[in-house]
Amino acid sequence: MREIHIRALLRELVDGGVEFLLAGAVAAGYHGYIRGTGELDMVPALEPENLQRLRQVLEHLEAEVKGDWQQDSPVAVTRLGRIHLMQRIGDSSLWEELSPTAIEDSIAELPIKIVSYEDLVRLKELAGRPEDLAGLQRLREARES
Repeated sequence: MREIHIRALLRELVDGGVEFLLAGAVAAGYHGYIRGTGELDMVPALEPENLQRLRQVLEHLEAEVKGDWQQDSPVAVTRLGRIHLMQRIGDSSLWEELSPTAIEDSIAELPIKIVSYEDLVRLKELAGRPEDLAGLQRLREARES
């Protein structure tokens, strides 16, 4: 597995003016369950201008995008690590569903929006993969302690 440089990826995205929400393991860490990860899970705003800024950042990072931009979740393999672009669940835009309840904070002195705890739980439940369900249990335990 390639090394991932989360701070550097976040810096590139923020400096590139990309509007996004953090999800996955980084959001789980924010909410109390810290674990390793092999990729940065993010939910980009789907406005054409934002997606163009995202494409420019990915081009700068020498990304190879695996999957179609029109599909639910393409993955970009960059020189700083993998980015999982979570865009849709079925016909629904994840950005539109998750951004109203997102938390605005800073990570590594960067202004960041993070998926709320409740929405992160819902995403893990919807994914339903064994690793997501195990992580969900640990996330709940971390939240209770």
